[in-house]
Amino acid sequence: MPKYRFDEIAINSTEKKKPTETDKETYIGLEHLDSGILEVTRWGAEVAPVGDKLVMRKGDILFGRRRAYQKKVAIAPFDGIFSAHGMVLRPIETVISKEFFPFFISSDYFLDAAIQISVGSLSPTINWRDLCKLEFEIPTIEEQRELSPILWGMNRLKAAYSNLLQQMDALVQSQFVEMFINTCEYPTVHLNEVSVVTSGLTKNPNRPTFHRKMKYLRVANVLYDQIDLEDVQEIGVQDAEVEKASLHAGDVLFVEGNGSPDQIGRVAVWDGQMEPMLHQNHIIKARPDSGKVNPRYIMHYFMTTDGRNQILSSAKTTSGLYTLSLSKIAEFTIPLPPMEAQQSFIALVDQADKSKLAIQQALDSLEKSRNAIMKKVFG
Repeated sequence: MPKYRFDEIAINSTEKKKPTETDKETYIGLEHLDSGILEVTRWGAEVAPVGDKLVMRKGDILFGRRRAYQKKVAIAPFDGIFSAHGMVLRPIETVISKEFFPFFISSDYFLDAAIQISVGSLSPTINWRDLCKLEFEIPTIEEQRELSPILWGMNRLKAAYSNLLQQMDALVQSQFVEMFINTCEYPTVHLNEVSVVTSGLTKNPNRPTFHRKMKYLRVANVLYDQIDLEDVQEIGVQDAEVEKASLHAGDVLFVEGNGSPDQIGRVAVWDGQMEPMLHQNHIIKARPDSGKVNPRYIMHYFMTTDGRNQILSSAKTTSGLYTLSLSKIAEFTIPLPPMEAQQSFIALVDQADKSKLAIQQALDSLEKSRNAIMKKVFG
Protein backbone atom coordinates (compact mmCIF):
# COMPACT_ATOMS: atom_id res chain seq x y z
CA MET A 1 0.00 0.00 0.00
CA PRO A 2 1.22 3.55 -0.67
CA LYS A 3 2.40 5.54 2.36
CA TYR A 4 1.49 9.16 3.07
CA ARG A 5 2.19 11.79 5.71
CA PHE A 6 -0.94 12.60 7.66
CA ASP A 7 -1.07 16.13 6.24
CA GLU A 8 -1.29 14.47 2.80
CA ILE A 9 -4.30 12.47 4.01
CA ALA A 10 -6.28 15.02 6.02
CA ILE A 11 -6.89 18.74 6.39
CA ASN A 12 -6.91 20.12 9.93
CA SER A 13 -9.52 22.90 9.94
CA THR A 14 -8.56 25.55 12.50
CA GLU A 15 -11.37 28.06 11.86
CA LYS A 16 -12.64 29.35 15.23
CA LYS A 17 -15.32 31.59 16.65
CA LYS A 18 -16.31 32.99 20.02
CA PRO A 19 -19.68 31.41 20.87
CA THR A 20 -22.83 33.49 21.18
CA GLU A 21 -25.95 32.49 23.11
CA THR A 22 -27.47 30.82 20.03
CA ASP A 23 -24.36 28.65 19.53
CA LYS A 24 -25.12 26.66 22.67
CA GLU A 25 -27.73 24.71 20.69
CA THR A 26 -25.17 23.41 18.18
CA TYR A 27 -22.18 22.92 20.48
CA ILE A 28 -20.46 19.54 20.65
CA GLY A 29 -17.88 18.94 23.37
CA LEU A 30 -15.65 15.93 23.99
CA GLU A 31 -18.15 14.87 26.65
CA HIS A 32 -20.73 14.37 23.89
CA LEU A 33 -18.56 11.86 22.02
CA ASP A 34 -18.61 8.16 22.90
CA SER A 35 -15.60 5.92 22.41
CA GLY A 36 -16.02 3.70 19.37
CA ILE A 37 -19.26 5.41 18.22
CA LEU A 38 -19.14 7.53 15.05
CA GLU A 39 -22.65 8.97 15.54
CA VAL A 40 -23.22 11.97 17.82
CA THR A 41 -26.45 11.42 19.74
CA ARG A 42 -26.34 14.32 22.20
CA TRP A 43 -25.15 17.90 22.00
CA GLY A 44 -25.80 21.39 23.25
CA ALA A 45 -24.90 23.30 26.39
CA GLU A 46 -27.10 24.77 29.11
CA VAL A 47 -25.30 28.12 28.74
CA ALA A 48 -23.13 29.53 25.96
CA PRO A 49 -19.68 27.85 26.03
CA VAL A 50 -16.76 30.01 27.17
CA GLY A 51 -13.71 30.68 24.99
CA ASP A 52 -13.01 30.20 21.28
CA LYS A 53 -14.40 27.01 19.74
CA LEU A 54 -13.69 25.27 16.44
CA VAL A 55 -16.14 25.76 13.59
CA MET A 56 -17.42 22.43 12.24
CA ARG A 57 -19.39 21.61 9.10
CA LYS A 58 -21.79 18.73 8.67
CA GLY A 59 -19.80 15.61 7.73
CA ASP A 60 -16.52 16.77 9.28
CA ILE A 61 -14.65 14.27 11.44
CA LEU A 62 -14.44 15.32 15.08
CA PHE A 63 -11.37 13.93 16.84
CA GLY A 64 -10.72 14.25 20.57
CA ARG A 65 -7.02 15.17 20.69
CA ARG A 66 -7.09 15.68 24.46
CA ARG A 67 -6.90 12.36 26.35
CA ALA A 68 -6.84 10.65 22.97
CA TYR A 69 -6.52 7.28 24.75
CA GLN A 70 -10.32 7.56 25.15
CA LYS A 71 -10.49 7.12 21.35
CA LYS A 72 -13.28 9.58 20.65
CA VAL A 73 -14.00 10.05 16.94
CA ALA A 74 -17.35 11.10 15.45
CA ILE A 75 -19.00 12.58 12.39
CA ALA A 76 -20.38 16.11 12.76
CA PRO A 77 -24.18 15.81 12.38
CA PHE A 78 -24.67 19.50 11.49
CA ASP A 79 -22.89 22.83 11.16
CA GLY A 80 -21.91 24.16 14.56
CA ILE A 81 -19.03 24.53 17.01
CA PHE A 82 -16.72 21.93 18.53
CA SER A 83 -14.48 21.82 21.58
CA ALA A 84 -11.06 23.45 21.20
CA HIS A 85 -9.66 20.28 22.83
CA GLY A 86 -10.49 18.44 19.61
CA MET A 87 -9.61 18.59 15.94
CA VAL A 88 -11.89 19.09 12.95
CA LEU A 89 -10.56 16.89 10.14
CA ARG A 90 -11.48 16.65 6.45
CA PRO A 91 -10.19 14.09 3.93
CA ILE A 92 -7.94 14.89 0.99
CA GLU A 93 -10.06 12.97 -1.47
CA THR A 94 -7.33 12.25 -3.99
CA VAL A 95 -5.86 9.97 -1.30
CA ILE A 96 -8.81 8.87 0.84
CA SER A 97 -12.55 8.87 0.18
CA LYS A 98 -15.14 10.58 2.36
CA GLU A 99 -16.77 7.17 2.93
CA PHE A 100 -13.60 5.47 4.17
CA PHE A 101 -12.07 8.42 6.05
CA PRO A 102 -14.15 8.04 9.29
CA PHE A 103 -13.13 4.39 9.62
CA PHE A 104 -9.46 5.19 9.11
CA ILE A 105 -9.50 7.94 11.78
CA SER A 106 -11.39 5.68 14.24
CA SER A 107 -9.12 2.68 13.59
CA ASP A 108 -6.62 1.42 16.15
CA TYR A 109 -4.02 1.74 13.40
CA PHE A 110 -4.38 5.53 13.36
CA LEU A 111 -5.35 6.12 17.00
CA ASP A 112 -2.56 4.04 18.53
CA ALA A 113 0.00 5.93 16.49
CA ALA A 114 -1.56 9.28 17.41
CA ILE A 115 -1.70 8.44 21.12
CA GLN A 116 2.06 7.74 21.10
CA ILE A 117 2.78 11.41 20.33
CA SER A 118 0.52 12.83 23.08
CA VAL A 119 2.29 15.32 25.34
CA GLY A 120 1.52 16.21 28.96
CA SER A 121 0.93 14.06 32.02
CA LEU A 122 -2.40 15.15 33.53
CA SER A 123 -4.28 15.71 30.24
CA PRO A 124 -2.13 14.26 27.44
CA THR A 125 -2.84 16.12 24.20
CA ILE A 126 -1.95 15.62 20.53
CA ASN A 127 -0.50 18.59 18.64
CA TRP A 128 -0.98 19.01 14.90
CA ARG A 129 2.69 19.84 14.34
CA ASP A 130 3.55 16.31 15.53
CA LEU A 131 0.54 14.51 14.07
CA CYS A 132 0.96 15.94 10.58
CA LYS A 133 4.38 14.26 10.25
CA LEU A 134 3.19 10.73 11.00
CA GLU A 135 3.13 8.37 8.04
CA PHE A 136 0.36 5.86 7.31
CA GLU A 137 -0.25 3.25 4.66
CA ILE A 138 -3.59 3.81 2.91
CA PRO A 139 -5.47 1.34 0.66
CA THR A 140 -6.09 2.41 -2.90
CA ILE A 141 -9.29 4.28 -3.72
CA GLU A 142 -10.60 1.10 -5.39
CA GLU A 143 -9.97 -0.96 -2.25
CA GLN A 144 -11.61 1.73 -0.14
CA ARG A 145 -14.73 1.56 -2.34
CA GLU A 146 -14.96 -2.19 -1.74
CA LEU A 147 -14.50 -1.92 2.03
CA SER A 148 -16.71 1.10 2.74
CA PRO A 149 -20.17 -0.53 2.23
CA ILE A 150 -19.21 -3.40 4.56
CA LEU A 151 -17.94 -1.03 7.25
CA TRP A 152 -20.97 1.24 6.97
CA GLY A 153 -23.31 -1.75 7.32
CA MET A 154 -21.54 -2.80 10.50
CA ASN A 155 -21.64 0.80 11.73
CA ARG A 156 -25.42 1.03 11.24
CA LEU A 157 -25.90 -2.14 13.28
CA LYS A 158 -23.58 -0.79 15.95
CA ALA A 159 -25.56 2.46 16.08
CA ALA A 160 -28.78 0.48 16.54
CA TYR A 161 -27.31 -1.39 19.51
CA SER A 162 -26.03 1.87 21.00
CA ASN A 163 -29.48 3.41 20.61
CA LEU A 164 -30.95 0.49 22.56
CA LEU A 165 -28.51 1.16 25.40
CA GLN A 166 -29.60 4.79 25.51
CA GLN A 167 -33.25 3.77 25.55
CA MET A 168 -32.57 1.51 28.53
CA ASP A 169 -30.96 4.41 30.40
CA ALA A 170 -33.91 6.67 29.54
CA LEU A 171 -36.31 4.01 30.82
CA VAL A 172 -34.48 3.79 34.14
CA GLN A 173 -34.48 7.56 34.58
CA SER A 174 -38.18 7.90 33.69
CA GLN A 175 -39.00 5.16 36.19
CA PHE A 176 -37.06 7.02 38.90
CA VAL A 177 -38.98 10.22 38.17
CA GLU A 178 -42.30 8.38 38.24
CA MET A 179 -41.54 6.61 41.53
CA PHE A 180 -39.88 9.36 43.53
CA ILE A 181 -40.26 12.84 41.97
CA ASN A 182 -43.79 12.94 40.56
CA THR A 183 -45.10 12.01 44.00
CA CYS A 184 -45.12 14.40 46.96
CA GLU A 185 -45.48 11.77 49.66
CA TYR A 186 -41.80 11.49 50.64
CA PRO A 187 -39.96 13.83 53.04
CA THR A 188 -36.99 15.84 51.80
CA VAL A 189 -33.62 15.71 53.56
CA HIS A 190 -30.22 17.32 53.11
CA LEU A 191 -27.50 15.08 51.74
CA ASN A 192 -25.44 15.54 54.91
CA GLU A 193 -28.34 14.22 56.99
CA VAL A 194 -28.05 10.80 55.36
CA SER A 195 -24.33 10.72 54.53
CA VAL A 196 -20.94 12.04 55.58
CA VAL A 197 -19.66 14.51 52.98
CA THR A 198 -15.88 15.08 52.71
CA SER A 199 -13.21 16.19 50.24
CA GLY A 200 -9.92 14.55 49.27
CA LEU A 201 -6.23 15.29 48.74
CA THR A 202 -4.65 18.41 47.29
CA LYS A 203 -1.76 17.66 44.94
CA ASN A 204 0.85 20.01 46.41
CA PRO A 205 4.53 19.67 45.41
CA ASN A 206 5.55 21.62 48.53
CA ARG A 207 4.27 19.02 50.97
CA PRO A 208 6.57 17.49 53.60
CA THR A 209 8.29 14.21 52.75
CA PHE A 210 5.78 11.62 51.59
CA HIS A 211 5.50 8.34 53.47
CA ARG A 212 4.32 6.42 50.40
CA LYS A 213 2.62 6.65 47.02
CA MET A 214 -0.93 5.49 46.37
CA LYS A 215 -3.34 5.46 43.46
CA TYR A 216 -5.96 8.21 43.44
CA LEU A 217 -8.96 9.28 41.37
CA ARG A 218 -8.98 12.61 39.54
CA VAL A 219 -11.87 14.53 37.95
CA ALA A 220 -11.11 12.82 34.62
CA ASN A 221 -11.82 9.41 36.18
CA VAL A 222 -15.37 10.21 37.34
CA LEU A 223 -18.01 10.10 34.59
CA TYR A 224 -21.79 9.86 34.81
CA ASP A 225 -22.61 6.49 36.41
CA GLN A 226 -19.14 5.25 35.53
CA ILE A 227 -15.60 5.23 36.90
CA ASP A 228 -12.91 5.29 34.20
CA LEU A 229 -9.84 3.43 35.47
CA GLU A 230 -7.88 3.53 32.22
CA ASP A 231 -5.59 6.34 33.41
CA VAL A 232 -5.21 6.16 37.19
CA GLN A 233 -2.26 8.09 38.60
CA GLU A 234 -0.38 8.03 41.88
CA ILE A 235 0.10 10.69 44.53
CA GLY A 236 2.50 10.95 47.44
CA VAL A 237 0.70 10.83 50.80
CA GLN A 238 1.44 10.93 54.47
CA ASP A 239 -0.07 8.20 56.63
CA ALA A 240 -2.37 10.66 58.43
CA GLU A 241 -4.00 11.64 55.11
CA VAL A 242 -4.93 8.16 53.95
CA GLU A 243 -8.12 7.67 55.97
CA LYS A 244 -9.51 11.09 54.98
CA ALA A 245 -9.12 10.45 51.27
CA SER A 246 -9.71 6.67 51.13
CA LEU A 247 -12.62 5.36 49.09
CA HIS A 248 -14.92 2.63 50.37
CA ALA A 249 -17.39 0.62 48.28
CA GLY A 250 -20.67 2.55 48.18
CA ASP A 251 -19.16 6.05 48.26
CA VAL A 252 -20.97 8.51 45.99
CA LEU A 253 -18.54 10.76 44.10
CA PHE A 254 -19.34 14.26 42.78
CA VAL A 255 -17.09 16.23 40.40
CA GLU A 256 -16.55 19.54 42.20
CA GLY A 257 -15.06 21.56 39.33
CA ASN A 258 -15.13 21.54 35.52
CA GLY A 259 -14.88 23.92 32.59
CA SER A 260 -18.31 22.91 31.26
CA PRO A 261 -21.69 23.32 33.00
CA ASP A 262 -22.77 20.01 31.45
CA GLN A 263 -19.98 18.22 33.29
CA ILE A 264 -20.00 19.94 36.68
CA GLY A 265 -21.42 17.60 39.31
CA ARG A 266 -20.84 14.38 37.37
CA VAL A 267 -21.80 11.64 39.77
CA ALA A 268 -20.88 7.97 40.10
CA VAL A 269 -20.69 5.28 42.77
CA TRP A 270 -17.37 3.74 43.77
CA ASP A 271 -17.78 -0.05 43.90
CA GLY A 272 -14.29 -0.88 45.17
CA GLN A 273 -13.07 -1.68 41.66
CA MET A 274 -9.40 -1.10 42.56
CA GLU A 275 -8.30 -0.99 46.18
CA PRO A 276 -6.84 0.76 48.01
CA MET A 277 -7.84 4.00 46.26
CA LEU A 278 -7.76 7.68 47.27
CA HIS A 279 -9.38 10.71 45.63
CA GLN A 280 -8.34 14.29 44.97
CA ASN A 281 -9.97 17.35 46.55
CA HIS A 282 -11.88 18.23 43.35
CA ILE A 283 -13.97 15.09 43.92
CA ILE A 284 -16.42 15.36 46.81
CA LYS A 285 -17.28 12.09 48.53
CA ALA A 286 -20.64 11.33 50.17
CA ARG A 287 -20.59 8.17 52.29
CA PRO A 288 -24.25 7.20 52.82
CA ASP A 289 -25.83 5.83 55.97
CA SER A 290 -26.66 2.36 54.68
CA GLY A 291 -29.71 2.16 56.92
CA LYS A 292 -31.29 5.27 55.39
CA VAL A 293 -30.30 5.58 51.75
CA ASN A 294 -28.87 3.48 48.90
CA PRO A 295 -25.84 5.05 47.17
CA ARG A 296 -27.19 4.20 43.72
CA TYR A 297 -30.46 5.91 44.63
CA ILE A 298 -28.48 9.10 45.40
CA MET A 299 -26.58 8.83 42.11
CA HIS A 300 -29.72 8.36 40.02
CA TYR A 301 -31.43 11.30 41.71
CA PHE A 302 -28.59 13.64 40.76
CA MET A 303 -28.81 12.47 37.15
CA THR A 304 -32.47 13.59 36.89
CA THR A 305 -33.51 17.09 35.79
CA ASP A 306 -34.37 17.99 39.39
CA GLY A 307 -30.98 16.86 40.64
CA ARG A 308 -29.10 18.59 37.83
CA ASN A 309 -31.00 21.83 38.49
CA GLN A 310 -29.78 21.80 42.09
CA ILE A 311 -26.22 21.30 40.92
CA LEU A 312 -26.33 24.08 38.33
CA SER A 313 -28.08 26.56 40.62
CA SER A 314 -25.39 25.98 43.26
CA ALA A 315 -22.40 26.19 40.92
CA LYS A 316 -20.23 29.30 40.67
CA THR A 317 -18.24 30.31 37.61
CA THR A 318 -14.86 32.04 37.64
CA SER A 319 -12.88 32.53 34.42
CA GLY A 320 -14.92 29.86 32.70
CA LEU A 321 -14.46 27.26 35.46
CA TYR A 322 -17.62 26.00 37.14
CA THR A 323 -17.19 24.94 40.76
CA LEU A 324 -19.24 23.47 43.59
CA SER A 325 -18.20 23.87 47.19
CA LEU A 326 -18.29 21.01 49.67
CA SER A 327 -20.80 22.95 51.78
CA LYS A 328 -23.16 23.38 48.81
CA ILE A 329 -23.05 19.67 48.01
CA ALA A 330 -23.67 18.81 51.66
CA GLU A 331 -26.80 21.00 51.56
CA PHE A 332 -28.27 19.37 48.45
CA THR A 333 -31.73 17.97 49.17
CA ILE A 334 -33.18 14.64 48.07
CA PRO A 335 -36.57 12.99 48.52
CA LEU A 336 -36.20 10.14 51.00
CA PRO A 337 -38.53 7.19 50.35
CA PRO A 338 -38.42 4.07 52.56
CA MET A 339 -35.55 1.69 51.92
CA GLU A 340 -38.05 -0.84 50.53
CA ALA A 341 -39.01 1.58 47.74
CA GLN A 342 -35.36 2.36 47.03
CA GLN A 343 -34.52 -1.34 46.83
CA SER A 344 -37.46 -1.90 44.47
CA PHE A 345 -35.99 0.71 42.14
CA ILE A 346 -32.48 -0.78 42.40
CA ALA A 347 -33.94 -4.19 41.45
CA LEU A 348 -35.33 -2.58 38.28
CA VAL A 349 -31.91 -1.06 37.59
CA ASP A 350 -30.28 -4.48 38.02
CA GLN A 351 -32.69 -5.99 35.46
CA ALA A 352 -31.94 -3.16 33.05
CA ASP A 353 -28.22 -3.71 33.60
CA LYS A 354 -28.59 -7.38 32.64
CA SER A 355 -30.28 -6.37 29.38
CA LYS A 356 -27.60 -3.73 28.78
CA LEU A 357 -24.89 -6.35 29.36
CA ALA A 358 -26.35 -8.59 26.63
CA ILE A 359 -26.53 -5.62 24.24
CA GLN A 360 -23.00 -4.58 25.14
CA GLN A 361 -21.71 -8.09 24.45
CA ALA A 362 -23.30 -7.95 20.99
CA LEU A 363 -21.65 -4.57 20.46
CA ASP A 364 -18.28 -5.92 21.57
CA SER A 365 -18.59 -8.85 19.18
CA LEU A 366 -19.40 -6.49 16.33
CA GLU A 367 -16.46 -4.29 17.25
CA LYS A 368 -14.12 -7.29 17.22
CA SER A 369 -15.31 -8.17 13.73
CA ARG A 370 -14.74 -4.63 12.53
CA ASN A 371 -11.29 -4.53 14.13
CA ALA A 372 -10.41 -7.81 12.44
CA ILE A 373 -11.29 -6.30 9.07
CA MET A 374 -9.23 -3.17 9.75
CA LYS A 375 -6.31 -5.23 11.04
CA LYS A 376 -6.37 -7.26 7.83
CA VAL A 377 -6.30 -4.03 5.84
CA PHE A 378 -3.57 -2.25 7.78
CA GLY A 379 -1.71 -5.23 9.21
